[in-house]
Amino acid sequence: MTQQIQHLRWRTKLIFAAGNVGLQLMVAATSFFLLIFYTDVALVPPALAGTALLVGKLWDVVNDPLFGWMCDRTNSRFGRRRIYLMFCAAPFAISAASLWMMPVGLSPTAAFIWILVSYTIYDTLFTLISMPYSALAADLTSDYDERTSLIAVSSAGALVGYVLGSVIMPILVKAAPDAHTGYAFAGGVLGLLAGLSVGLVAWRISEPQSHARPEGPSDTLLSAMKSTLKTRPFVVLSIALSMVRLGLTLLQTALVFFVIYRLQIGKDGMSLLMGVLLATVALTIPFWKWLCTLWSKNGAYAVGIMLALISMLLTFLLEPGQKNAMLGIMVLMGMGMGAHWVAPYAMLPDVVDYAEAHSGKRRTGVYFGVYGLLDKLSRTLGSVAVGWWLDWFGYVPNAVQSEHASLGIRLITGPLPALMLFIALPFLVAYPLTRAEHLRIKVRLESHRVAPTSLMTRF
Repeated sequence: MTQQIQHLRWRTKLIFAAGNVGLQLMVAATSFFLLIFYTDVALVPPALAGTALLVGKLWDVVNDPLFGWMCDRTNSRFGRRRIYLMFCAAPFAISAASLWMMPVGLSPTAAFIWILVSYTIYDTLFTLISMPYSALAADLTSDYDERTSLIAVSSAGALVGYVLGSVIMPILVKAAPDAHTGYAFAGGVLGLLAGLSVGLVAWRISEPQSHARPEGPSDTLLSAMKSTLKTRPFVVLSIALSMVRLGLTLLQTALVFFVIYRLQIGKDGMSLLMGVLLATVALTIPFWKWLCTLWSKNGAYAVGIMLALISMLLTFLLEPGQKNAMLGIMVLMGMGMGAHWVAPYAMLPDVVDYAEAHSGKRRTGVYFGVYGLLDKLSRTLGSVAVGWWLDWFGYVPNAVQSEHASLGIRLITGPLPALMLFIALPFLVAYPLTRAEHLRIKVRLESHRVAPTSLMTRF
């Protein structure tokens, strides 16, 4: 078998990455600042704001498979994926800006409705863009290594957006005469940038003709989702990714408590640590791309997870005031987490190819949608579990913690997240789609496009 490498131009990769800049810019802004905007600026009671956001996030959890299934079934002259980016970019920018324009002094009922409606509209448009955007990566090239290169560049764009969203928002807010005006101005700027980035991808990236239209008879959403659970590589990969996401969420949620109450270096120390972590992730992305190309995606990912696992265990040994030691641990952790920014979205398209070769149907959106569902469930479980865990160990806010509470903080920051990553390792090792296997699948698919009737034969 010979492999014809499908190189993408660097300009194409950079333009595709621009979409991730805009999406992650909004992810960072809403993650860090939306709740505190509601409570401290719009003067909404924290429990009310949190409940409204929780109801909105329930829709956020289930809409990934639905929208992935929709874009798989879409038939338009603009393609299955690109049409959503084209027509949702402007409404997305408006909805992103409107999040930060909530009036002050609303009644509790009105405030609840405002938050619920505005966030649900924003999240719906976000997923209508992010799901086809993610699936588009699988369609742009079918080459094993070129996909890794595309995802590596896209991940670098995601990091840029995440850092910008974290940094630009407070700067723009402070530039205004008051906080309410500042958040409205900052939200408008960030919404515009996000909309323009998505619009650039829609304008300059075209879907390959072989993937521009639906293939084969359509499935119901339920039957399409069931098909993913019959695909062994997807099940193995999903278990691994879910455990990794759960472990990383436990760490990320608990880290601020560890920094303040165990290391006792304050919130400014948290900003420094996060900066070191993200900078290390950014610097190591090219290395993980190279290692995936030299070796295999699952093997490189497993090495990265091992580094992150070791760094988590090391946090348990730290004593109060050991800031420099924690900085070193964050460098090691960032090195390991860099693999997580490259490998998963480079592995999922290979699973889609495998499923198409075995079923005759290409369900890219459904596979990415089910993965998105599992990812969000893991994030939600991780975030909630930290709160339960701290309460169980007797955590008291804004106070010196007891030895028992301090032990709970150390466990939920280090050993427990490390355990989740350890559980993921055997599944990564067992992942069956090697470079050679994917090449065989690719040749099979290419021959099918010449002689379609041969596809349904099992390997």
